[in-house]
Amino acid sequence: MSNSTDSLFYKYNPEKRNIFIEIHSSRNNTALEFFSSFFMLFASHASAIVEVFLRRRFGERYITLAQSIGLFIVINVAYGFLDKWFRLKGGGTFLFLFSVGFLVMAIIHRLEIKKYGTTYDFKRFSLSDGEIAPFWWELIGNKFLGVQISSYHVRVLLEPALPIFIGGLLSFFEFSKAVGIILIFCGFVYGVRNFVKAQKGRNWVLDNIDKKISNEMKYDVFIRRKSKKDTKGVYLPIELPEDKQTRTALYNAVNSSMSDTKDVWVNDFLDEDHKSTGLNENIESTGGGNG
Repeated sequence: MSNSTDSLFYKYNPEKRNIFIEIHSSRNNTALEFFSSFFMLFASHASAIVEVFLRRRFGERYITLAQSIGLFIVINVAYGFLDKWFRLKGGGTFLFLFSVGFLVMAIIHRLEIKKYGTTYDFKRFSLSDGEIAPFWWELIGNKFLGVQISSYHVRVLLEPALPIFIGGLLSFFEFSKAVGIILIFCGFVYGVRNFVKAQKGRNWVLDNIDKKISNEMKYDVFIRRKSKKDTKGVYLPIELPEDKQTRTALYNAVNSSMSDTKDVWVNDFLDEDHKSTGLNENIESTGGGNG
């Protein structure tokens, strides 16, 4: 295989890319991603109103004193809007007491965080969103209505359900209706936010699994030209070159673009044809050729 053939492929593939991931990523919705980012920014503040009562041991950058004071003001300003929309009859005093309770809890968390010291010693994740209450761990692993409760169920369903339930009870009384509405709204936003965060985490894990699978299967796709059912679903929607040397050059180019340093896995899967043609040096090479 000539150096010029390799250079032809590598010249136009300077970026570190995973082509298998790219061709299957057509379902991305830019508008949805924008609104999701906007929602997460808003939800981080709305969720804090209930989080300070639900969780503990936050990271030092997760809840700040300035944010807490700002939310204290927002809660009290919100009474005027709630009174206009829901025609509240009183309840301003109870709402103020609730906002004071929120601020006190936020300050307690800040004092707790101060005990940990700075995160420069790598002992604490500064953006940690806190730990769930200990009593939730007593439920995790148990079955309810045939469903085994996991930490995912607690964070997405059960934990947000607590302020929603309490808010529902408070909304029956005129003096606490404003607080009830706020708890219901913030509890709902908190649950949706936790769901979005869980989905992002799940997608991150699946992305890494897909990268590993595509790395393992690319030899079968390019060199052996195996069908989709034999490559765990990895494929290219094109007809690959008939010439094996050209496919090998293409394979080496893909190795480079996918940032592989060495295909350790391939040593266990090399076919006799691969061994006999002396392509081992080409496959393990990241430089795309012999020089």
